[in-house]
Amino acid sequence: MSGDHTTRKLDSSIPAREARSVWAIRWLRPGAPSLYTALDRNRLTLGRGDSVDVSLDASAVSREHATLTRQGPVFALADAGSTNGTFVNAQRVRHVALAASDVIRLGDMIGVVTRVRPSVIGSKSDVQTIAGNLFGPDLGREVDHIQKIATTTLPVVVIGETGVGKEAAARALHELSGRSGPFHSVNCAALPASLAEAELFGHRKGAFTGAEQPGTGHLRAAHEGTLLLDELADLALPVQAKLLRALQDCEVVPLGETRPVRVDLRIVAACQTPLAALVQDGRLREDLAMRLAGSTVELKPLRERRIDTALLIELFLERAVPSAPPVLEARALERLLLHAWPGNVRELEHFVRRLVAFNPGEPALRASMLPEAIAGSAPSPQLDASGTRAESRDTHDLQKLAEALKANGGNLSAAASAIGISRQRAYRLLGGRSVEAFLEERSK
Repeated sequence: MSGDHTTRKLDSSIPAREARSVWAIRWLRPGAPSLYTALDRNRLTLGRGDSVDVSLDASAVSREHATLTRQGPVFALADAGSTNGTFVNAQRVRHVALAASDVIRLGDMIGVVTRVRPSVIGSKSDVQTIAGNLFGPDLGREVDHIQKIATTTLPVVVIGETGVGKEAAARALHELSGRSGPFHSVNCAALPASLAEAELFGHRKGAFTGAEQPGTGHLRAAHEGTLLLDELADLALPVQAKLLRALQDCEVVPLGETRPVRVDLRIVAACQTPLAALVQDGRLREDLAMRLAGSTVELKPLRERRIDTALLIELFLERAVPSAPPVLEARALERLLLHAWPGNVRELEHFVRRLVAFNPGEPALRASMLPEAIAGSAPSPQLDASGTRAESRDTHDLQKLAEALKANGGNLSAAASAIGISRQRAYRLLGGRSVEAFLEERSK
């Protein structure tokens, strides 16, 4: 792949925290190293020919297949009379404005529109080694944050949907922290209400019926290490009060004992919902939330991490067939990238394992091998006669957000989750307006 990878001038509308990144396309040719094309010119030609700006070496790509042009703040993709067509989000187009996370297919080449720091453009492999390769470039900012705070003593809150990799993030924090003790995890949702205190703080023999042996407790088990409190909000409020006291005093009093025991540990709390929303809903004590709010890592769902999705699929294929992993055909990869994956990384891994198991010995996995629920899961954007989107993503999301806010009583987190967008995007769609002002404006 060729082309000038210089950084274009950024729009003033780009948030300051993204000012060091540029728009780019990450090409994900099945079975080959992935590369970036920076969108740093007003016009770029794409194809297999010698005279194009971006050479795409893949079958079914025409000599001059498509063009990319900048139209104000928008980049548009136009088919250049290719033999096999130009596809965006599995829809054949002649001319279409591109949006972040759009999936492009030119022949057997798949591309994803993204923002990327110039330093990684041209890299042949930038999959993060942290957390067992489960975090790719779509979580680059989050990985950087984990690395910065790992050696501090700050408590950390990891927020994300189920299966998104919260425990992997917590393990990475521990591994990079330099702490000599163990990484210890407890699922608060699985603690019986009557035994939660004894499970957390330990107990002496005979402290309650069935306590035939003394128990160390989860806090002491993590001494000099890291304790992950998964699904923290599922702890009963009285137990939360005792947990707060233990964290503040750095000591626990086992059930049935009178003398406190010193503990030295780093707390990581994992939740599916931001702490402020849990406090507002009465599920989390405000003082405990304040004690835990040292730093926050929010992991985006897989539907917002399409580049990561492709790299994870490759990783899981290699795990399933280490000797000769099958190659995913371009149309199959396209469909998998467009699937929502409500169970996130966990669901994707199980799916890849099933796909390989149901197609043993196949060197290539094709779209026809996918279940109908995924093979037909591509979105169908409305197109006008020229193949241009009749409705922008923002317009669509604004309408859906307004409907979801009404259905969820104005709860922004619940509304965002209901329509499959991140809380941060929901805030950006509000544009600084309150929920009440936004709904009033939309009703006019």
